[in-house]
Parts: sequence; structure tokens; C-alpha cells
Amino acid sequence: MKPYPLRTTSAGNPAILQFKHRFGIWYGAALGLSFAIFAWGVDSFLLSRMNGLFPWLKFLGGVLPCVIVGGGVGWLSARLDRPLLAMLLWAGAASVFAWLTVNLPLQITPRILDLADPDIQDLLHYTYYETFSTRFTVAYIWIAIFVSLAGLLQIPLSDSAVFSTSSFGRISPMLATLVLMAVCGTIVDGLNNEKLRGPVDAVNTTVQFALENRGREVDPAESRRMHLGALRSVGDLITPERKFIVSGYDQLLEQVQVLARFEGAWVECDLIVNQLIRCEQVGKPR
Repeated sequence: MKPYPLRTTSAGNPAILQFKHRFGIWYGAALGLSFAIFAWGVDSFLLSRMNGLFPWLKFLGGVLPCVIVGGGVGWLSARLDRPLLAMLLWAGAASVFAWLTVNLPLQITPRILDLADPDIQDLLHYTYYETFSTRFTVAYIWIAIFVSLAGLLQIPLSDSAVFSTSSFGRISPMLATLVLMAVCGTIVDGLNNEKLRGPVDAVNTTVQFALENRGREVDPAESRRMHLGALRSVGDLITPERKFIVSGYDQLLEQVQVLARFEGAWVECDLIVNQLIRCEQVGKPR
């Protein structure tokens, strides 16, 4: 691939320039969409399998800003037509992605939940700790590495795609961003989402075990392993129809509270490093 001759060829051709600008929008939008899918979409899918309450909320809240920012930066990078400038622009976009990575699950989602389900409003006690700024820094560093690399590649890849005679040649840059964002999103998922998803999985697993063994004699060792004792005070409240959501956490995301919505009651469970400690009824009966 020889990007510089291609740019020289296209410099005086308005049709080619217009195509490259449109391609920049699609390239950036694809990058933003890919990031959202792997940063929050996978988490949302897994939460939906764990009886999560409004499991797709984070993904829906993050995908549109990422696509808009990505499309805008992709278009501007195509207009400037300089790989190093594109890299710097995408490094700036990484700060937006990093801000969403930290604030979407810890601040924005609870406010949306207040609107989506007014009954839950007084049962969520999210706190934004000063130490979360460190999480933003770590998220930004990782995101900037992969997003800046995608920005550096945008101009050479778009040159190749614009002059490609095959459909695959034109979509291959999008596939490159998909691979980069898959790695990036997986790393970002481990910073916050995984730490908040694990407790939900733990409570759901214990509740399912309790339902399957209700009325049976359970081996004491197995009972301890599954932390059945934590459900002792709410055993009569648990039902097959249930939904879970994180309702609180400490600054390290190690001590987490999970709110459970059963058919007739709200129950809150305390966990330390995904180990279920106790559960108690909260709020008004449903």
C-alpha cells in the first residue's frame, strides 16, 4: 500500500475527497460502536443471563455518544488527512470514552434508573469516591493506546479502502477497528463492569440453588459453599421471578450491595469480594 501517492491523486478530485470524508465518518462510527459493544454490550448480555434488572441500560446509554464522537472525530481526521493529527484527535476522543467507562456504571445509570423505575429510587445508594479519578486515569491510558493506534491507521487504511475494487477491501478497515476495540473493550470491562457483575452472579447463583433445594436436606458443607445461611432471614421471600442490580459499593468495588426484586419484596444482599454475607428485606412490600 502506498498512501502518499494515493492522497496526491485524490487531492484535486472532489468526488474522491468527499468519499474519503464519508468513509472517515463510517470508520469513526464503527470504532465507537465496536468500543461500546465490547465495553458494555458484552456486560449487558451477561447480566441478562443472570436475571439483571435493566441489563442493557449501560450499553444503550453509552453506544450513542461513542458513535457520535467516533463519527465526528473520524470525519475531522479525514478532513485533515494527516495520520499524526488523526492519532492526536483520537487520543482526545479516548478521554470521552474513558469518562463514560467510569461514570456510566457508577453515576449515570443510577439516575436513569430513577426515571425507569421510581420504586427503586430510595433503594440505591451509589457514591462517587475521589479515588475514582484513578480509575479514569487507568481507563484513559488503556483506551488511548488502542484508540490512538486506530487513529494512526485511519488515513492509510482509508486510502486503501477508497481505491479498492472489492467490497471486502472497503470494509476491512472496519474489521481492523473491531479487533482493536475487542481487546480494548475487554480490558475496560475488567476495570468496573466485571467487579460489579460478579456480585450479581453470586447472588443469582445462590438464590437459584436455594430454589432448587427448597424443602430438601442440604449437605452442610455444600450449604456453606453456596452461602445458603445468608438467605436464612429472607428464605420465604425468594421467588423464581427475580431481578438483581448493584445498589451500593465501596471505593475499591470489593464490598458490594446487590438489590433483589422478588415478586413480593425487595431484598438487599451484602457481599465481600463476591462472597455472599447476608441478605435482608428492604423498602416497602411489592
